Amino acid sequence: MIKVERLSKPEELTTEVQNKLIEEFKKNKKKSVWNKPYIRNKLLLECNNKCVYCESLIGAGHKEMHVDHFHYKDRYEDEVIDWNNLNPSCPHCNKSKSYHDTYEEPIINPFNDDPKDYFYLKNYRYYSKNDSVEKIASDTIDVLGLNDTQELVINRFTQGDAVIQKIKDIYELANENKNKLCTDTRKRNRVLNGCKNILKKGTKKEEYSAFIATIIKDDENYQKLKYMLIELELWNDELQNLDNEVEKIKMQTRPDEN
Repeated sequence: MIKVERLSKPEELTTEVQNKLIEEFKKNKKKSVWNKPYIRNKLLLECNNKCVYCESLIGAGHKEMHVDHFHYKDRYEDEVIDWNNLNPSCPHCNKSKSYHDTYEEPIINPFNDDPKDYFYLKNYRYYSKNDSVEKIASDTIDVLGLNDTQELVINRFTQGDAVIQKIKDIYELANENKNKLCTDTRKRNRVLNGCKNILKKGTKKEEYSAFIATIIKDDENYQKLKYMLIELELWNDELQNLDNEVEKIKMQTRPDEN
């Protein structure tokens, strides 16, 4: 889970259209008045085709996209088509959240809250980072099923382990050819492109970016690779910009000290 910026609502979703759709829903709560291409497409755009909660890829070629009503639509009918109440979600998170009342028992909304203020990561799972946020952090984990082993943890581990192995491979290639990197174009390109591709895995457009960014920045081999490239004056602006983006997403790996 990462902080996401809310885009402006679709031009088609005028006040007049909203009022009309609200009335349609009040007359027939089985009618999915929010299921409009212009709404779904804009939601996918603002979350980079990911579930706003667990960061699983959604949309064409991936998990089915659900439109989650952050405040439960059957209880808060007037918000059924409120742009700020519509969150792109995967089936798992949407079904887990179900009819949970987020007014009575608040959970984290990545459009409004920065998950870094609430969680730390350990063993591919989320945990509350301190006592002051324990209630909302734990409720969020439980309501959304963020630590579900079969649905999420195994997938995070699979991708994270692949990144760890890739970092190891690129570092070993660089270290074995350290004296040649400045003169051997092919080996230099393999190392630089490998490092770039690793960093891209931890950027906001990628699946499970909170976990992958944290893995990259905490990996000893990545740190050694980075410093080696800096020493050889091969670390460039593109790599630094990617490194900065990954750093912004990276989360804590231990709770706050009391």
